[in-house]
Amino acid sequence: MIYNRRAPNCNRQLFMQASGPKPMSSASSALFLLLAINLFNYIDRQILAALEPDIRATFFAAGDVNAMWKTGLLGDAFFVTYMISAPILGLLADRFSRWIIVGSAVILWSLASGWSGLAATFAILFATRICVGIGECGYGPAAPTILADLFPIETRGRVMAIFYAAIPVGSALGYVIGGLVGARFGWRWAFYLVTPPGLLLGLLCFWQRDPRVSAHQLAQESLRRELRDYVALFRTRSYLINCVAQTLMTFVTGGLGFWASAYLRYRNQSPDVGMTIFGLITVVAGLVSTLQKEWRTWQPGRTSRWPDSIKSRQSRR
Repeated sequence: MIYNRRAPNCNRQLFMQASGPKPMSSASSALFLLLAINLFNYIDRQILAALEPDIRATFFAAGDVNAMWKTGLLGDAFFVTYMISAPILGLLADRFSRWIIVGSAVILWSLASGWSGLAATFAILFATRICVGIGECGYGPAAPTILADLFPIETRGRVMAIFYAAIPVGSALGYVIGGLVGARFGWRWAFYLVTPPGLLLGLLCFWQRDPRVSAHQLAQESLRRELRDYVALFRTRSYLINCVAQTLMTFVTGGLGFWASAYLRYRNQSPDVGMTIFGLITVVAGLVSTLQKEWRTWQPGRTSRWPDSIKSRQSRR
């Protein structure tokens, strides 16, 4: 059974009765909707990297020695905004309907992607990437918790493996779409192309029902309890090591993904062929690592080294 992590002991039975087992049709439809959104999440995120040389040529002179540094700021605009906004939007997702937050976030980043294609100046393009970062970080913290509330822990490994498989596939499609469309129709049309599907997926979210019990049914837990949980979390050595490892991994893969297109152009590789090959490498390597990692992480009965306060939260979901 699933119950809210903020529910005090006296309200746990109420939550368990109210939540109950979710119909598989409803859970499956939510999974496929979130999977499609996650796919376009990474398409929108990586399509800029495939178009970087064309964008640089549009806004900066060929002799500008700082041109690559300036276009690199577009990636910084996204990641810094994402880093700052994610905790804020994560707190909102704890307190309001997650589907409304997800739908609004998807619509925001889709409109921002379309606006990227319309950008007449580099400053406007920079602003659109900030908006994409805000939109994507509104989706990131909420989506996995929806799935955790919809599926029991026995099947959660398979569900999360399917959900996170969209990361390498979406990233690869971003490279391929950006390379192919940019080479044939210009870089602006690549942004136009990904806008309508995102808007449609965002609108579909507003017809979904949040599986979490509404706030008026459960008393809010004290701030002191929340602080204890965070202290326990940051005292967990394995958690801190994983945070550092994820940071280092993102630093490497983010830099590689963003500058791959520029490097291939430097090596006289056509953008459509080069980014297609890079996309294939991304999807094959990413799928293998993502599927086996998620499957192994959520296998029932695996020994955990998390503290009891952290493990109990996982088992409740």
